[in-house]
Amino acid sequence: MYSKPFKFKLEKILQMKIEEEEEQKRIFSKAQKKLIEEEIKLENMKKNLELKTQEYKLKLMQVGQPEYFQNFSKYLEKLKKDIELQKIVVEQAKIQLEIEKQKLQEKINERKTFEKLKEKEYNKYLQEQKMAESKFLDELSNIKFTRNKKQDV
Repeated sequence: MYSKPFKFKLEKILQMKIEEEEEQKRIFSKAQKKLIEEEIKLENMKKNLELKTQEYKLKLMQVGQPEYFQNFSKYLEKLKKDIELQKIVVEQAKIQLEIEKQKLQEKINERKTFEKLKEKEYNKYLQEQKMAESKFLDELSNIKFTRNKKQDV
């Protein structure tokens, strides 16, 4: 008995959804990497500010030139502003990461929907194959029964 192989009608769409999900995973991964880089940059800026502040305090204790301290003070203020700006960059990276995470979840859900549909169709195909096999076996039984009956007469 010959049976046609299972073929999912929407296989191309499923493959497209899988590719879209993989692409979104790459985008999400880039967003994660960017967030980590920006957080590291922020931490380095904070450490630099702390070091420069300590340096400033040490130099204040020494007798020095007033314009140097004025300039150094301005430099410290600039570092503080840079840190505040970097905090904004980090927050934006977190927001972007969350957006990419949501997009990835949507892609995963779309893929799963098509996989469930494929599974349902495959189960339906298996049932049809069982019914066809059962019908074929019934026909064979009937033919054998009819032949045996003819031989008995």
